[in-house]
Amino acid sequence: MAQQKKKRRRNRHDPDRARVAAQREEARRRQREERRRAAMAQQRKDQRMSLVKRWSRMALVGAGVTAAALWFFWPDSEVEGVTVVPEIRAVPLAEGQTVEYGTSTPTSGEYREDAQACGVFDEEITTEAAATAVYYGAVVLWYSPDLPAADREALIAAASAYDSHVVVSPQEGLEAPIVATAWRRLMAYDTAAGVDEFIDTYRMRSPGDGDCPIGG
Repeated sequence: MAQQKKKRRRNRHDPDRARVAAQREEARRRQREERRRAAMAQQRKDQRMSLVKRWSRMALVGAGVTAAALWFFWPDSEVEGVTVVPEIRAVPLAEGQTVEYGTSTPTSGEYREDAQACGVFDEEITTEAAATAVYYGAVVLWYSPDLPAADREALIAAASAYDSHVVVSPQEGLEAPIVATAWRRLMAYDTAAGVDEFIDTYRMRSPGDGDCPIGG
């Protein structure tokens, strides 16, 4: 009977066995190190993304604050020599109601909820209509009936340059040949020269938002 070969069992002190164990341990160590590095890299990436998002939010907030500051605090342009008139409380008028503004050329105060039609008027408009017009952003150009024809034609030409928000009206007893009014702004002129600057500066600069079509 053939003698069976006995399976050799490695001694725990066998160099080959120790080397294999060391290789396995080294492989496990490398895997742990790779996982640790990957986790640290992901953590750094997450931190960078969080920082970017935080700075982005801060930048957006900062931009919004800056825009708001510019909107609320940046001074609007003004025509040199213009009179800034104290505001009279602007509340809607009841139907058919009239009011005493204390001036024939109002620049604020009670107004009608239906916006005043704009354009050139041959007859004097009411103070209620004028207050309504400036509330909705119109420039009202008052002129004395004895204003020279050339200046009257210049006022009409100034109004005709816009499709809305300019009113031209005569008025008896003006303190100047021409009085230009807008929301809380008033300026007197001897001639029509310079009136276009007033229109460009103050037209559609008011708390109201409404139509005021020429001839509407």
